Amino acid sequence: MQDLTEPENILERIHKDGLDFVEFWFVDMFGELHSLSVPSYSLEAEHFSKGFQKLDASSIRGFKSVDDSDLLLIPDISTFRELPPYYDTGRRRTARVFVNIYDEGEDTARFNKDSRGVVEKAQGEMRKFGMTQARFGPEIEFFMFDSIRLVPAAANAVSSSGAVGYSIKSVEAPWSQTNTSVNLRGGYYTAKPRDTLDSERKNICDDLHRYFGVNVEAHHHEVATSGQCEINIRHDEMLPMADTVTTIKNLIKVRAKSAGMVATFMPKPIYGDNASAMHVHHSMMAGSENVFHDQDERTAGLSQIGRYYMGGILEHAPALCAISNPTTNSYKRLVPGYEAPTGICWGLSNRTAAIRIPKTFGDNKSKKRIEYRVPDATSNIYLLEAAILLAGLDGIKKKMEPGSPVEENVYMMTPEQRRNHNIRFLPSTLKEALDALASDSTFLEHVFTREFLDTYSSLKYKEYASFAQTPTVWEIAMYSGI
Repeated sequence: MQDLTEPENILERIHKDGLDFVEFWFVDMFGELHSLSVPSYSLEAEHFSKGFQKLDASSIRGFKSVDDSDLLLIPDISTFRELPPYYDTGRRRTARVFVNIYDEGEDTARFNKDSRGVVEKAQGEMRKFGMTQARFGPEIEFFMFDSIRLVPAAANAVSSSGAVGYSIKSVEAPWSQTNTSVNLRGGYYTAKPRDTLDSERKNICDDLHRYFGVNVEAHHHEVATSGQCEINIRHDEMLPMADTVTTIKNLIKVRAKSAGMVATFMPKPIYGDNASAMHVHHSMMAGSENVFHDQDERTAGLSQIGRYYMGGILEHAPALCAISNPTTNSYKRLVPGYEAPTGICWGLSNRTAAIRIPKTFGDNKSKKRIEYRVPDATSNIYLLEAAILLAGLDGIKKKMEPGSPVEENVYMMTPEQRRNHNIRFLPSTLKEALDALASDSTFLEHVFTREFLDTYSSLKYKEYASFAQTPTVWEIAMYSGI
């Protein structure tokens, strides 16, 4: 098999396979995907070794100012993959490659706001603790609607003086009154014909494996009505997994659009129903050893290192929310009663806890892991992985104990019971999360940098302020008669 780590071989492959374009992908600070598309006839081997001096960083939110805006994009050849045909309506054959971002050139410093670079720096911190791998396995949840429409459907609707509403159309929605309707919170593992998206999920899973080599473990209809879906993928190391999640989210949206539908990773689009999360399963390795596993520990089979690691995540959970739950809508999910965590604690099978230790059957040595249930898929997966890892490493460094497991329903606890378990609460708004990050960011700064965190927080505070100052349909209905 041809070695595709060499620029000359990649170029030969592009021409041999008849590819028309290559897209060079990267994400901004907030996880939004950006792409530079180059015709194959314009590509040279040098582009894959020395990169493209093509990026005006002042036009990417949060990257750079207009007076110092040139950045260099250097492809990571290992991520070369052909895209499915529906990525181009003209059926031109196209491939994609993720890029790394540099300030001045290949031999100079990595751009500090390159999300892939943040992951690589975090991995370097992990190795100082004697660990060789951090493995992540996110659960990808999303909605696929027939349509979402804003009223009025104008680009400046949210800033206009007119009332703004929205409508969601789905053949599964109770308000559609069809024979495929799914009741609120009644969709978990529902089967055909009420599961109207089974074939679309299979198409997505097939394409992920065929085009990107992603190993899908399972897919199913989730709890909510109106086409809430979940796709489970096999765990992987940090950078490949972050690239994979970015690819999956993009493919789902492009595939949905080609089918005349719309996919959204917005956590809570439907009032009174379950929201979409991105639960993150996570373990760490030292060589071939899973350092979270301890066969002599009877409560959870979790090693002391695993306990300290978990303690670090719980300690920093409020600050982590600024990265793991970075939208105003994220906090409409983190409320009691919908299987989303609200209390900062851990348990075994307890889905109301922030961290769950999933049960394993048979030989659980390689499967021992923690499941962090707080994040959602509006987060930048690169930053999320890095932040979780750094919080856990801080826990190991400072020997932070997570306390005893909580097996009661946190939603139903009395204030006294919560005090007895030392249960704090997650932030209830994006502003609270950003405030928590402002007062607890030291554990991140040596990887993220202070400038990165300041820029990220400043832009997110502005986002929250815009939300907080905008009258909503609910407020008009509630207060206009006063």
